[in-house]
Amino acid sequence: MSLLLVFSSSTLAAPSDQVLRERFLKAEKNIQKASPEQAQKILRDLHHYPLKPYVELEYLSRALGKTAEVKDFLKRHQGTPLEWPMKKRWLIYLASVGLSQPFLQNYQMGTDTVLDCYALQLRLLNEPAKTIWPEVTKLWTVGKSLPKECDNLFSRWQKAGQRTPEVVWARLTKAADGGDERIIPYLRTLLPKNLQYLGDKWKQVIENPGLVQRQNFLPLKHRWEREILTYALKKMVWKQPEQALRVWQRFETDPQFTKAQRTDVARQFAIALASKNDARATKFIAMVPVALKDDLFIQWQLAWLLRQKQWQQIQQMLAELPAESRNKDNLRYWQARVLQELGQQEQAKQQLASLAEERSYYGFMAAAKLGLKPSLAHKPVPITAEQYQAFKKSAAIARMYEWQAIGRPNAAKRELTFLQKYGTEPEKLSAAKYAYDKGWYDRAIFALADAGYWDDVEMRFPMVFNQEIQKHAKAAQVDPAWAMAITRRESTFIPTAKSPVGAHGLMQIMPQTAKHISGRRVAVQTLYNPNVNIDMGTDYLNYLMRQNNNNLVFATASYNAGYSRVKTWLPKGQQMPLDIWIETIPFKETREYVKAVLAYYQIYNIRMNQNHDVFVPLSTMQVGESS
Repeated sequence: MSLLLVFSSSTLAAPSDQVLRERFLKAEKNIQKASPEQAQKILRDLHHYPLKPYVELEYLSRALGKTAEVKDFLKRHQGTPLEWPMKKRWLIYLASVGLSQPFLQNYQMGTDTVLDCYALQLRLLNEPAKTIWPEVTKLWTVGKSLPKECDNLFSRWQKAGQRTPEVVWARLTKAADGGDERIIPYLRTLLPKNLQYLGDKWKQVIENPGLVQRQNFLPLKHRWEREILTYALKKMVWKQPEQALRVWQRFETDPQFTKAQRTDVARQFAIALASKNDARATKFIAMVPVALKDDLFIQWQLAWLLRQKQWQQIQQMLAELPAESRNKDNLRYWQARVLQELGQQEQAKQQLASLAEERSYYGFMAAAKLGLKPSLAHKPVPITAEQYQAFKKSAAIARMYEWQAIGRPNAAKRELTFLQKYGTEPEKLSAAKYAYDKGWYDRAIFALADAGYWDDVEMRFPMVFNQEIQKHAKAAQVDPAWAMAITRRESTFIPTAKSPVGAHGLMQIMPQTAKHISGRRVAVQTLYNPNVNIDMGTDYLNYLMRQNNNNLVFATASYNAGYSRVKTWLPKGQQMPLDIWIETIPFKETREYVKAVLAYYQIYNIRMNQNHDVFVPLSTMQVGESS
């Protein structure tokens, strides 16, 4: 072989992965200040490197007037995390130079608030203002601050007389009731002087709803005061029910207190009083029409009737609901239980048998009541080996791999998250499987949820940290499947999980709980060690079992809400079926937590090949004190 041939072969050899990674990192720093010639060389040197498009994105962001190149980039990277950053920068450029036609051809209203404002300003150039102002009003009437880029549009809208007191009041109300109350002082100044006192009243009532008890707090000079009153009553009834009911009596027949407002307040009173087991809930439940009964209202109307075991009334209530509501798992279960209690056993069995095919709390409870084996109905994600292999060879996975290789795991997960949300159905399911195979179990669980695919039990309920959980659960004398279920619910197996209230790690241990268990202060960082966290979590489960007389359901509720609080929820002087007690737990979070953990417990019980049915003892259990 000639020396020339050897030299030619070596010069044509592709650069190594490491060389390309180093080039990419330098390109990121230099592309913004490089000359056009230097930029082109930088891009050529990266050749087919998977992360090259991110450098190209920054390069094109300096040359947004090159429409053909921008469009080519957008076409090549359509449906990737690169598309929107490029498109937004380009659209902002088009708006800044007044190119209305290409902007409006390439933008869909409702995607981005800033771009919505630009779009409306550009449309004003060619469309009658009267067709634009309603859209501007809708954009302005939100309960939060708006970007400064919208100021010019809103200024024209205001000068056209569109910012009426009614519009200002609508925005102020949204800011006060669930929005950003910090903008209330500003909005107050936009009201006529004789109405600015309403903004002051809003601020005061947000801080202290009980102020409406004062006879002269609301001077009743304007009908809008009843919106403040409505807000205050809905808040008061939870912490000051007696005072709220007295204020209600004062205003119940007030002609300025509209029917819609009275119904809104009645709905909240019904829910709050039912949750407190207050007999006065009945009056307010009756005031709410079926059309306004959402899931929360239905839950508490049902709970109220269940506590009193008013089976006929439950049957009537369920019959009034639309079929869409009645077909949900919880209401299907209680329809069957009503039939049982009313002596219609065959119909009840048919309903329960249908529900027993479901993999859920209610499905498992139904199966146990019929003496049937629980069904996992496991179905692996429906993607072929060819689809999965193609996915693993895709550009998205190549980018993900490179992000990991250069030490940016968050950027890698961003690529996966994008596919999970916006990919095709096979891509979403492949993304879930890829996350599972990589050991990103939380991302796999979330990906399947995003895809709406619930039947791959192995991926949704992985056996991660199984050895550690088995070891520590057995040492603490608690069921490993229960500990696994708690861990799945608490953190989806993220060792570094941290809750807003300060719980840490796999089993979400609070620092004070760790101190109670170990007898000494435990550093927060220690709680991120899976072995330590599981050790403490299983010890705490043992403690809660002992505190709750070995009642697993009460211990589960206590893990979420605290033992002292759960103790106050137990029936006094009577016994009730466990399923009714669970359905009437006052805290929604704890109620759903208990149902989820029990269902997960059943699933892990089966996955661990344990030979008992979790729900069999629960299906006939009575709880509370004997009268």
